[in-house]
Amino acid sequence: MFAKNSKAYSVYLLFRFVCSLAVSMSTVLSIVYHLEVVQLDAFQLVLVGTVLETSCFLFEIPTGVVADLYSRRRSVLIGMFLYGLGFLMEGALPWFAPVLLAQVVWGCGDTFITGALEAWIASEEEDKPIDKVFLRGSQMGQIGGVLGVVLGTLLGNINLQMPLILGGSLCLLLGLVLGRIMPETNFSPAIEERQGLLKDFVCLFKLNLGFVKGAPVLLALLAITLCGGLASEGFDRLSTAHFLDDTVIPVIGPLNSVTWFGVISLIGSVLGILASQLLIARMEKKGTVSRTSVVMSTSAGYILCLVLFAVGRSFWFMLLVFLLAGLMRTIKEPVLAAWMNDHVDEKMRATVFSTSGQLDSFGQIIGGPIVGLVAQQVSIPWGLVCTAFLLLPALFLVPVAGKKRD
Repeated sequence: MFAKNSKAYSVYLLFRFVCSLAVSMSTVLSIVYHLEVVQLDAFQLVLVGTVLETSCFLFEIPTGVVADLYSRRRSVLIGMFLYGLGFLMEGALPWFAPVLLAQVVWGCGDTFITGALEAWIASEEEDKPIDKVFLRGSQMGQIGGVLGVVLGTLLGNINLQMPLILGGSLCLLLGLVLGRIMPETNFSPAIEERQGLLKDFVCLFKLNLGFVKGAPVLLALLAITLCGGLASEGFDRLSTAHFLDDTVIPVIGPLNSVTWFGVISLIGSVLGILASQLLIARMEKKGTVSRTSVVMSTSAGYILCLVLFAVGRSFWFMLLVFLLAGLMRTIKEPVLAAWMNDHVDEKMRATVFSTSGQLDSFGQIIGGPIVGLVAQQVSIPWGLVCTAFLLLPALFLVPVAGKKRD
């Protein structure tokens, strides 16, 4: 039993590292690739992003149901092959239509993995503290992401198509390796007696909906996830513009305004790795951490840092609070996922985690235009302040989740 669990845990860490490396390598210069090689105009560039988000939103629940009905392992493998196919298509065919189709393909692949991966490792590692498992996985993902950014940037300086093609190839290779080494010993389908694919989907969806309605803690945690989605799109889209428009970025040797953003991304990843390690060390020393305290403090810290970032004008001050805001999100997400896992029926884990991912995407789809409109009509700093306010309901939901018991 110990050997089996150790293998699953090692495979999970390997997956998080290699998958993050491949995805970061493929996406780090994707916008530059779209502009310079595919030569997309502004409308086409926005449309590519919209198609990707919409694909993730639409496919999230059906793919989660597949994982709970048939196999979480199989769902992850399908996702990896779709990732690889999508990136290869985008890199090898530099025209608008194939690039648009590629977003649908690898966006669908992402939904096959989201939910299924968390449900798989939670079932295979029932005896391990799931907070530590998710935190360590997040840490390995950040390390892989840093390496992917570096490799993608170096390859992109040679040829902008190379990061996408090599990243897609790495995804396909990882899928083949996982097919040989990824165990699945604790899976049991949510529905034993099959009535046909469509009826099974409807039945499981109804079971999931009824379960969520009867679990007040889970409802509160899903609502917190929705708030996080609402408050993430504005930060992701407007922070670069705020740096460029509202402060003077210092030129230090080779660090020009473009290179600075790569450096900031790397610093943020390193800080996330160190913070995850400190939290894991504390868990190993004390046995556990208060999820209520972690999610509450990181949510409040994110709001405060985002407001300070919005009103700041000094580059060094803005850099500090920007990195701290990103750090709050990095710490919160795996702890929130572990908290949710404790209130999910084992047979419906993938579906519930997919629901969480869908709510996050829905929040981004709704929150992005609201914040963008404020930024356009008033100013970018006020758009960022609006983003911070969208997370305020989470501060009232966290105590609710902490007090209620299923």
